[in-house]
Amino acid sequence: MEFYLDTANTEEVKKASRLAFLDGITTNPSIIAKEKVDFKTKIQEIATLIDGKVWCQATGSTADAMYDQAIEMNSWGKKMVIKLPMNFEGLVAAGELVKKDVEVNMTLVNSLSHVVLAAKAGVTYISPYVGRTDDQSFDGQRFIREALQTIENLKSPTKVIGASIRGPQIAVDLANAGIDAITMSFDTFEKMVQSPLTDLGLAQFTQDWTNYMDDLKGN
Repeated sequence: MEFYLDTANTEEVKKASRLAFLDGITTNPSIIAKEKVDFKTKIQEIATLIDGKVWCQATGSTADAMYDQAIEMNSWGKKMVIKLPMNFEGLVAAGELVKKDVEVNMTLVNSLSHVVLAAKAGVTYISPYVGRTDDQSFDGQRFIREALQTIENLKSPTKVIGASIRGPQIAVDLANAGIDAITMSFDTFEKMVQSPLTDLGLAQFTQDWTNYMDDLKGN
């Protein structure tokens, strides 16, 4: 399973870059807008800070505009993934980019018909938004499982990346469901790392070791 963090914050990216298992950084227009930095400058900065893939989204409204943006953005780093919206224009642009061997992610995939169309377009990834799906009273994890089965039935190499993951247990559940990749905020990642029991155990080990060293010094 590929593992990504969804951020454009420089300090978070720097900290995340120390993780050997990190497969890359994903972004979207909303995340970039929060940083109040030139789009190209920010993506290129991220690309210099990590070894993995950098995902960025085309913002054009037509297939031609998205295609032109994607070709330029693909040159901003060594391992770029171009995100396109799951609509008609996005599918047209995706088909042309796939011919150029550009890795494409169809984002905002919200139905199994979307899954079928994106897989037929030959994109590398699709990204259903688990949390946003749950917000609309649909079962986001069930949708992920059905999407995986649909892609398997189509014998498509398209991968499913779970996005909008709002808690550690959701990440675990998706991993157990056999998802291809996940991306989450840095805050959610930190919650995966943290455990009060681990903190208590480490504090006890530290205290016992300190007492042991003090005893040795006293002998």
